[in-house]
Amino acid sequence: MKSTTLSQDSAPTEYAETRLLVEHGFDLARGLGISRVLVHAGLVSDQRLVEKHRKEETLIWVTDKAREGKLGSHEFFVEIPGENTNRISQVTLGVIMAVFHGVVDPGESVVCLTGLSGSKRLDNLLIVNPKRDFPWFSKNEEDSVPKFVSVRELLQILTIALRFASEGREGKPIGTIFVLGEPEELKPYLRPLILNPLKGHNQKTRSIYDSSFHETMRELSAIDGAFIINPRGIVESAGMYLDAPASASVELPKGLGARHVAAATITAKTESVAIVISESSRKITVFCRGLEVMMLDGDMSR
Repeated sequence: MKSTTLSQDSAPTEYAETRLLVEHGFDLARGLGISRVLVHAGLVSDQRLVEKHRKEETLIWVTDKAREGKLGSHEFFVEIPGENTNRISQVTLGVIMAVFHGVVDPGESVVCLTGLSGSKRLDNLLIVNPKRDFPWFSKNEEDSVPKFVSVRELLQILTIALRFASEGREGKPIGTIFVLGEPEELKPYLRPLILNPLKGHNQKTRSIYDSSFHETMRELSAIDGAFIINPRGIVESAGMYLDAPASASVELPKGLGARHVAAATITAKTESVAIVISESSRKITVFCRGLEVMMLDGDMSR
């Protein structure tokens, strides 16, 4: 990723910072022949400012709230978690979700304008190309977005993972795995470490969309093993040992441990997605087809 920082010699106001960044962002996109511009909608107090500078570019609004207003031609909304994401994680999520929704082609570059969550100003410009900056896309050229990926459920699990990584549990970091896939396909590669604490409970109370269930998940994260989540967002079990055999298709960056190996391996053997929270670094890693799709930083102090 390439980064550009504007000079602040005269300490411009927040509006002036945003206005100049938007102006230069679209100029840069046109100068480089880039047709996609991604803007964090929650950091722009007057979205007409963006429209003023846009010409033929496709505009991708990244939002962490309910969609508001009507979309014009060549405009799209892409939802990402709102809390516990720094600038780089916002861009990573925004671009990858745009690819998953078919708004961005994996081989095309995107000019991204973002900033500090809650600041109400844009202060950072990045140029991102999925195939160049996220190796998973270059290694899955024929079918970049697996049809089995439940994008809505993936986004909700990432929201939970980012919150857990940032807040921890009783003052201590959380380390755990979430596996999103069909339970029957996953079953041959699962071994319970304890009796399933979720067995017999109503599906509604085990939904990842039930905010009251999140605290139960936080407590269960203290148990070694993984959460198994079906494509509808129902947590089928917790404390499951992932026992998929090693595969040549698994490639891990250096420095990742057994939890990441297990998560990557099960996605190589099944049509599933695994999300890992690292207890030591608080980073969230997403695996699919045995490879890392993206890594997010859950430590907002960095």
